[in-house]
Amino acid sequence: MIEATSTLGQVGEILRVAGLLREFHGPEDLAVMGVCQDSRKTNPGDLFLAWKGDSLDAHDFVTAAACNGAVAAVVERKVDVEIPQIIVTDGRRSAALVACEVIGAGSRSMFTVGVTGTNGKTTTAFLARYLMGQKGSTASIGTLGVFDEQGVHPGTEGLTTPGPVQVAVFLRQLVDGGMEAVVMEASSHALDQHRIDGVIFDVGVFTNLSHDHLDYHGDINEYFGAKARLVELVSSQGTLVVNGDDPAWSKLDANGRSVRTFALNSPADIRAESVQMGPNGSDFELVIDSERREVRFPLLARFNIENALAAAAVGAAYGLSIDEIAVALSTAPQVAGRLETVVTEPFTVLIDFAHTPAALKSVLEALRPLTQGRLIVVFGAGGDRDRTKRGPMAAAVARSADVIVLTSDNPRTEDPEQILDDLVKGLEGKVHERLVDRDDAIRLAFSTAREGDTLVLAGKGHETYQVIGDKQRPFDERAIVQDCLAELGVS
Repeated sequence: MIEATSTLGQVGEILRVAGLLREFHGPEDLAVMGVCQDSRKTNPGDLFLAWKGDSLDAHDFVTAAACNGAVAAVVERKVDVEIPQIIVTDGRRSAALVACEVIGAGSRSMFTVGVTGTNGKTTTAFLARYLMGQKGSTASIGTLGVFDEQGVHPGTEGLTTPGPVQVAVFLRQLVDGGMEAVVMEASSHALDQHRIDGVIFDVGVFTNLSHDHLDYHGDINEYFGAKARLVELVSSQGTLVVNGDDPAWSKLDANGRSVRTFALNSPADIRAESVQMGPNGSDFELVIDSERREVRFPLLARFNIENALAAAAVGAAYGLSIDEIAVALSTAPQVAGRLETVVTEPFTVLIDFAHTPAALKSVLEALRPLTQGRLIVVFGAGGDRDRTKRGPMAAAVARSADVIVLTSDNPRTEDPEQILDDLVKGLEGKVHERLVDRDDAIRLAFSTAREGDTLVLAGKGHETYQVIGDKQRPFDERAIVQDCLAELGVS
């Protein structure tokens, strides 16, 4: 258990300064030994953090938290329980600020980077961590889990941005583990829900903005607004790293912060010139301001060069020289589930997390010129998520793929056949196969593939599970690929 000692009065002062404090009821000298947001995981001496969520109202669990040892609670309304209570205007934001102050205040000693955008967050964060690791011990928090120099922390995979208490705990663990820097993915949901409001970033990265999560945000303007909240969380002396090729960021208000741009096709502070694409990556000239260095970059696709440029800008802000950045980019390892090459013989099989129209378009356009034979795509769409992107996703695949196999992604509680019906509309009559069972779909694709073809398994990426109903079931595409190869007599 992480040790933390504060007082209720200090917590109240944090909330007063932030403009969140409405009422303070309790002794200011009361010791607060930790914080929690789950009444079942409350330890004696904890401060319970409550807010009304979309599906649960944590105020209903304040009594349970008190029975389990909570000494006080931060609430949005007074609860009928005999423990001190601090009443606030915004429970989510209060939770983030209090958690980071009580548990994770030491994280201020780390150089902290936040990465947001529709696509490219994971790869950019991965590359930035790799670059910064050339100078000092660097960690990352994101979709692939919490990584430090020993590898991934068990049980941390799957959520792009954890909840406010988890964030504070992870940051404290990283500081205690000797980390000097951390790169954190910042999803639009997390930014909108104030999960990381307690973090002060030295650098904020904006990769790109396209159609996604409109089921949650409503429209593209609200989605942009959620992403743009990262600006507020960057220190006034910090740096914004912005994709100069994406016009969506032209209305981003830096509010006095330093801005560094990166681009492939526009004037920018960090650029890639003389780009030569190949089947094993790319060669390009890295330009940072007036300096130039050659890079042989081992990751496929032009969009990964964009991710590399964003990471280079982070590295430069961290104090790396262009020589250090160029050398590191030339030795960058493959990112799990991001255009991950699984096999190259007798045909090429890649796994990618692409699950938006823009991501599918970028991936398939990158692979088209590298494919001697046919481009075969197995894909689906997530259930209980933005339905409006399904047609455009299918249209993106229809434009580039020679063979299309529609299947399930994570159907969750939706009827998988209905999801496939939505996708079919976007194919506009293009011939396709349709199998709800993803294992069967992959095996069908394998049975049709031949030498020179490229087979793309899109949507699952790094995930080793499938969500059907409300259950996570083991599902490892790499294992299925190896099984299919064994059936073909390929080891």
